[in-house]
Amino acid sequence: MGFFNRKAKEQLESHQHMGAVAFMPGGLFDMAVATVFINILGLALPLAMLQIFDKVIPEKDSATLFWMVIGFGSAIILESLLRVGRSYIGGWMGARFEHLMSCKALERLTGANITDFDKRGTGAYLERLNALAGIRDFYAGPFAGALLDIPFAVLFLGVMYYIAGTLVLVPIVLIFLFSAAVLTLGRLGRAMKERMLADDRRFGFIIDILGGIHTVKGLGMEEQMLRRYERLQEGSANADFSVTRQKGSALTLGAILSGLAVFGVSGFGALQVIDGTLTVGGLLASIVLAGLAVHPLENVVGLWAQFQDAKLSQERLGEIFDLPIEKPTGLIDLPTIQGAIDFQGLTFSFGKGKDGEDLAPVFKNLNLSIEAGQTIGVVGSSASGKTTLLFLMQGLLTPTAGTARVDGYDIRECDPASIRRHVAYLPQEGVVFKGTLLENLTMFRDEQANEALDIAKLLGMDNIVANLPLGYDTPIGEGAEDKLPRGTRQRIAIARALVDKPRILLFDEANSFIDGAGDAMLRDLLVRLKGRVTLIMVTQRPSMLRLADRIVEIRGDDLFEHDLHKGQQGQDQGQDQGQETS
Repeated sequence: MGFFNRKAKEQLESHQHMGAVAFMPGGLFDMAVATVFINILGLALPLAMLQIFDKVIPEKDSATLFWMVIGFGSAIILESLLRVGRSYIGGWMGARFEHLMSCKALERLTGANITDFDKRGTGAYLERLNALAGIRDFYAGPFAGALLDIPFAVLFLGVMYYIAGTLVLVPIVLIFLFSAAVLTLGRLGRAMKERMLADDRRFGFIIDILGGIHTVKGLGMEEQMLRRYERLQEGSANADFSVTRQKGSALTLGAILSGLAVFGVSGFGALQVIDGTLTVGGLLASIVLAGLAVHPLENVVGLWAQFQDAKLSQERLGEIFDLPIEKPTGLIDLPTIQGAIDFQGLTFSFGKGKDGEDLAPVFKNLNLSIEAGQTIGVVGSSASGKTTLLFLMQGLLTPTAGTARVDGYDIRECDPASIRRHVAYLPQEGVVFKGTLLENLTMFRDEQANEALDIAKLLGMDNIVANLPLGYDTPIGEGAEDKLPRGTRQRIAIARALVDKPRILLFDEANSFIDGAGDAMLRDLLVRLKGRVTLIMVTQRPSMLRLADRIVEIRGDDLFEHDLHKGQQGQDQGQDQGQETS
């Protein structure tokens, strides 16, 4: 961790998620032990050359040469095995690191406060999850091995000094010069950050296009979208070019260091051989030792881009762990409830806008009491705060001031997961996940299959599934999702929510795409639930509003209760009939 800047280090350690790398000390110790023996065995070649050229050849000692070849060959084989073992350890460490950290990162994302989570798009979070690869490669890739090799440069320089004396100053001076030159590569970090920002914008735009591909095609917007993407891609390409250029400079520095080390030691060493202060074997051994000493630094310089990427990746991953969690410690587990809801003096605002200005409150000093088992209709104009009201009831949003209680329990003092075991939210857009239709109904819990099928039957799903080749085992989700009518997806979402028998049901126009026949079946199901669950319905359909015991309308930042039943009977036919929307 010492190789990262303080800010990046604090981002990871402050959230204590570095517990995921508790395996690191053992793995690093094994790598360090392997590195010690690898570098000791690396002395075999220069020492063998020293003996061969200074003693064996002049004395024509073939027997000694034979045993030296055997010993040197054994050292090479053992060193190779140790390098393979070190690579295996590094690969295992990297795989384990990525597995544990990706699970913890996703846990943080799913447990984050929804308001803070929504401040970034899906593409940005995907990019930050992908940053794990950069950190993994730093810990377990060639850069880590090069860092472990650096201390042994002192060993090789010490042996070189013993053999060649002052000739050791050549690689030492080169190492200091190139260490200073490496500091000029700081622009690489800035270039990589600019590329990251450009890629964030580009990937976010791609996700938007693919997610709305039917709208793009339906409105003939392909050309406009392509032109906009070309502009984003141009910025990304320019940033990538800058990174590539900086990487090339780093690689060039590494190659120059290696070449100058060999050339410098050869040249100055040759002068010593001519003067008789150094033997030919000593010169050849010194050339090899100088190469061994500068090789780790050459690798580090060549892999400088990976080092910068690891720092940037750590900062980006830290942004995920900076997300405020929804479930702080010390919260109570909400017991089984009856379903009463009470808002007293509730004020809610989304905080500050993009420019730092205070946003107007959505609700101000709101009071609302709902008895267990009541059915409440909620109406209001578009963007009046109907969904926000439901989110406050489920605890997805917390009041800025005042209290929101369920059965007398302050929602802010309850574990969000325990609230959602009893409070189900039905969104307007029915979401399905990759899997079979039945798995979506049960949320991949096989033990809930019978209950889910019974509810699906009440919603008319049997008639729809009868037309599918594999019935309830039909794969849906991802690309296949769009083959299902939106009304069918809404039925799936409704059935899925009811399987857990919630005590409070938050209905957010969840039938907006269901046809007249399906809507009638849904209404019959809600009639059966009436009085047994607390039902909060956001809807404009008179047939649904007639189920309500009370109707409240959102106007401005407050609620007004009144009777909307009168005069609606003649509107039912026109508003409640229709086709299953696809």
